[in-house]
Amino acid sequence: SKALSAQDSSTVGGGWYTGNVQDILSLKGDKSYAAYDLRHRFSMATIYNIPLFANAANRAIKTILGGWQLNAIVTEQTGFALTVGGVGDTTGTGVGSRVSMVSGQSPGLSRSQRSRSKWFNTSAFFVTPMGSWGNAPRNPLHLPGLNNIDLAANKYFRFSERANLQFRAEMFNFVNHVNLGAPGTSILTPNTFGVITSSSQGPGATGDQRIIQLGLKLQF
Repeated sequence: SKALSAQDSSTVGGGWYTGNVQDILSLKGDKSYAAYDLRHRFSMATIYNIPLFANAANRAIKTILGGWQLNAIVTEQTGFALTVGGVGDTTGTGVGSRVSMVSGQSPGLSRSQRSRSKWFNTSAFFVTPMGSWGNAPRNPLHLPGLNNIDLAANKYFRFSERANLQFRAEMFNFVNHVNLGAPGTSILTPNTFGVITSSSQGPGATGDQRIIQLGLKLQF
C-alpha cells in the first residue's frame, strides 16, 4: 500500500511531520508520502498446544512436561515515511522552508549501500538558499523497518476442580534482533545527518533488546 497526503501529523513509528503548507501558490508541492505511509506489513499471532507427554503414563512426567502451550506474535514491516529538516524561514514570509535536493540525485540508498553511519544519500540534499522555497518533498525518505518475534510458553498446574496455578514465561524480541532507530534528519548538523545512533524511532516505538519475564498466577 501507499499513503499520500498534502499535510498530516502522526507519531506512529516516529515518522511525523507537522507544519504549514510551504507555498500556497503551489499546493501540489506539498503532496508527498504521508508520515504514516507503511508499504508492507506482516503480522501473525499463533497458539500451539504441544501434544508431547500429554498422555504420558508416568504421572510426574505428565504433570511437569505435558500440557504446555506456545504463543507467538510475529511482526515484519517496512519503515514509515521520514522528513528532512533544519531549514528555517528562507523567504521572509514566516513560513519554514523545506530542504532542497540536487537534481538527478536519489535521496534513498539501496539495501547494500545503507548502513548505520549512512542510512540515506546525504549528498542529495542542500540548505535552501535565501529567497527560495525548498524543492524537496515533505517526506522523501523512509525509516528502517521492524522485525520482531514475541514468544510465550505457559502451563496450568491443576490442584483441584476449582484451583490451578499458571506458570508463564514471556520473551519479547525473542531472537534479540536489532531494530534500527531513526537517522539524524537535520541538515544543519552534518556529524549526525543520516547517522543512526539509537534503536528508537520516536514515542512508543523503542527497539528494546530481548526481555524475559516469568510469572505465576494462582486461580481459585
